Amino acid sequence: MIIFGTRGVNSTIKSGEFNCPQCETSKPYRHRKVRKFFTLYFIPLIPLGSKGEYVECGSCKGTFIPRVLDNPGNADREEFMAIYEKAIRHSMVMIMLADGVIDEEEKKQVLEIINKFGTNDLTMADLETYIDIVKKENEDVTTYLEKVGPSLNEHGKETIIECAISVAAADGHVDNSEIELINEMGKSMEMSSAHLKGIFSERLPSKN
Repeated sequence: MIIFGTRGVNSTIKSGEFNCPQCETSKPYRHRKVRKFFTLYFIPLIPLGSKGEYVECGSCKGTFIPRVLDNPGNADREEFMAIYEKAIRHSMVMIMLADGVIDEEEKKQVLEIINKFGTNDLTMADLETYIDIVKKENEDVTTYLEKVGPSLNEHGKETIIECAISVAAADGHVDNSEIELINEMGKSMEMSSAHLKGIFSERLPSKN
């Protein structure tokens, strides 16, 4: 029996030190390339082209788009993290407001997410104040996501979408207005419709 197929093979392009967004300090990295090979008896023989590149942190094992290596130092990283935190706060509150009803369970979920990804923990009173600010400012849900999207890898984008779905589902019902808003969030981070549909299928099977 002849056994053949294809598989991805990782190789290291270069390595060094970089400012890891997850570790928030300088860590060793490997810049990796994935190439697709034709295999015979599970042995890679013929290269079929590149499947992409990524940067892997040697400490937390997080993976990032190669652009992360362009980050020259702490100042830029701190600026990015400030915008990222703003994007999380703003988008989660916008999802909560999408159906016109502010549910207590949704507020608890939003507060948990904001404090998980933020550097300064909020109280419920702080969140109430911020909700009023978001209502008055009336900014688009994509305002901050468009700024952080290019610096996030697929996992980072998926995490934001999954958080938004968890907020929408916290009251026991996901409204169509919430789904539309989450789709807008994904598109602003340049996620494909198929990618978003896959996340919805995983998190909300009944909606598929």
